[in-house]
Amino acid sequence: MLFEFFIAKKHILEHKKQSFIGIIGIAIGIMVLTVSIGISNGLNKNMIDSILSLSSHVTVIGNENIKNYDSLEDTFKTYSEVKGVIPKVTTQGIVKYNGILGTYVSGVKLDGLDLGKAIPALNLESKIKRGDIDLSNMKGVIIGDELLNRIAGSIGDSITIISANNKELELEIMATFQSGYYDYDLSMILLPLRTAQYMTERDETVSSIDLILNNPYDAEKVSNKIYSDTGLFNRTWGSLNQNLLRALSLEKTVMIIGFSLIVIIAGFVVWVILNTMVREKIRYIGIMRSMGISHSSVIKIFLIQGIILGATGIIIGVIVSLFLLWYIKTYSLPGISSIYYLTKVPIELSLKELLTIIGTNTTLIFLSSIFPAYRAGKLKIVEALRHD
Repeated sequence: MLFEFFIAKKHILEHKKQSFIGIIGIAIGIMVLTVSIGISNGLNKNMIDSILSLSSHVTVIGNENIKNYDSLEDTFKTYSEVKGVIPKVTTQGIVKYNGILGTYVSGVKLDGLDLGKAIPALNLESKIKRGDIDLSNMKGVIIGDELLNRIAGSIGDSITIISANNKELELEIMATFQSGYYDYDLSMILLPLRTAQYMTERDETVSSIDLILNNPYDAEKVSNKIYSDTGLFNRTWGSLNQNLLRALSLEKTVMIIGFSLIVIIAGFVVWVILNTMVREKIRYIGIMRSMGISHSSVIKIFLIQGIILGATGIIIGVIVSLFLLWYIKTYSLPGISSIYYLTKVPIELSLKELLTIIGTNTTLIFLSSIFPAYRAGKLKIVEALRHD
């Protein structure tokens, strides 16, 4: 094997230009695929995390207004997958604000929450941008930071909210939140559960019970358990956002197929390089065969050449890709905050995905190498020596 390796190395060094092109082609293919998947995964995860930042993982709706929500809450807390349970009243409303820019009127989503339970379950305090949550203030509301900027208001200002039941109530802005999801930050208002029950004339009932899980991907399991234990209709975050999840999955699939073409082209380049080497070395192959070198050794020589080119390109591509992903994740890119609702590009790349990329490229390079190598190995000695 040392003999074959020595000859393969000699061939590569004799064709430095072609070898360099092959290595660079493989490295670029690895870089494009790895970086694109890392960024795509990060953006998708960031979008899902933003949507779930103020949303439940499982929403128990029932068939009508839920009355005995305290006992149901105790039942759901016994599930090991559940992090928190939040009784909620959800409705649509209109917000009015008289400020320095005039009167602002807009439709909003009103979420009445038991804030004492929502704070630990949703990590609500970490999302507060301005002001503080006062649990004793039944007239205090939390609005999105984007909404506060839109109305040019301040903490402590009064706003008027009109519910779908046509009840008008003057409330106070006690804090703002930033969820990372623009629609929430612009058109969602959080208010105390009692206040929401009063505005919607629900008395002691709620419209839903939100379950926050330790792992959002346990939602289907918990949903089935809830239906089995209580018979209550419920929805998971996956079913509520299934169109978005399908779109993200399709987008990623199309992207991988598109960028995989670069990897296939790199494999084709290796095939062309080795074929060229075989044509140039036909007489040389004949001399080696006449000296007693077996056809399997000739095959190994050219196979090792392809493996060396592929391994070098893959190693360089992986190292550069990981560096680029680290740089993109660590440092803000100029102007990104003006295009996307984030300050840094999120990166998400699992070891399994990285190994899949490396394994796929290794297989492709091996297949690209084996055909030229086999062609070199099956050359007959007499025909090879006669080749000019």
